[in-house]
Amino acid sequence: MAIVTTVLLAGYVILTLRSVGPAWQATARTVGAVAVVAWYLLTYRIVKRVALEWMR
Repeated sequence: MAIVTTVLLAGYVILTLRSVGPAWQATARTVGAVAVVAWYLLTYRIVKRVALEWMR
Protein backbone atom coordinates (compact mmCIF):
# COMPACT_ATOMS: atom_id res chain seq x y z
CA MET A 1 0.00 0.00 0.00
CA ALA A 2 2.81 2.40 0.83
CA ILE A 3 4.45 1.87 -2.55
CA VAL A 4 1.21 2.63 -4.42
CA THR A 5 0.72 6.01 -2.78
CA THR A 6 4.43 6.76 -3.18
CA VAL A 7 4.31 6.07 -6.92
CA LEU A 8 1.26 8.31 -7.24
CA LEU A 9 3.00 11.08 -5.30
CA ALA A 10 6.16 10.70 -7.38
CA GLY A 11 4.12 11.02 -10.56
CA TYR A 12 2.47 14.15 -9.26
CA VAL A 13 5.83 15.64 -8.25
CA ILE A 14 7.32 14.87 -11.66
CA LEU A 15 4.41 16.55 -13.44
CA THR A 16 4.49 19.55 -11.13
CA LEU A 17 8.24 20.08 -11.42
CA ARG A 18 8.01 20.46 -15.20
CA SER A 19 6.92 24.06 -14.68
CA VAL A 20 9.92 25.01 -12.53
CA GLY A 21 12.38 27.36 -14.16
CA PRO A 22 15.81 26.11 -15.26
CA ALA A 23 17.62 28.05 -12.53
CA TRP A 24 15.75 26.13 -9.79
CA GLN A 25 15.42 22.75 -11.51
CA ALA A 26 18.17 20.97 -9.52
CA THR A 27 16.92 22.28 -6.19
CA ALA A 28 13.33 21.40 -7.02
CA ARG A 29 14.29 17.85 -7.99
CA THR A 30 16.23 17.39 -4.75
CA VAL A 31 13.36 18.67 -2.61
CA GLY A 32 10.90 16.53 -4.55
CA ALA A 33 13.02 13.41 -4.11
CA VAL A 34 13.40 13.99 -0.38
CA ALA A 35 9.66 14.55 -0.05
CA VAL A 36 8.87 11.31 -1.88
CA VAL A 37 11.32 9.28 0.23
CA ALA A 38 9.97 10.82 3.45
CA TRP A 39 6.42 10.05 2.29
CA TYR A 40 7.33 6.42 1.65
CA LEU A 41 9.02 5.95 5.02
CA LEU A 42 6.17 7.53 6.97
CA THR A 43 3.46 5.72 5.01
CA TYR A 44 5.25 2.39 5.37
CA ARG A 45 5.51 2.77 9.14
CA ILE A 46 1.86 3.79 9.45
CA VAL A 47 0.60 0.92 7.28
CA LYS A 48 2.80 -1.56 9.15
CA ARG A 49 1.55 -0.33 12.52
CA VAL A 50 -2.10 -0.45 11.47
CA ALA A 51 -1.67 -3.94 10.01
CA LEU A 52 -0.05 -5.22 13.20
CA GLU A 53 -2.80 -3.72 15.35
CA TRP A 54 -5.46 -5.14 13.07
CA MET A 55 -3.93 -8.65 13.22
CA ARG A 56 -4.18 -8.77 17.02
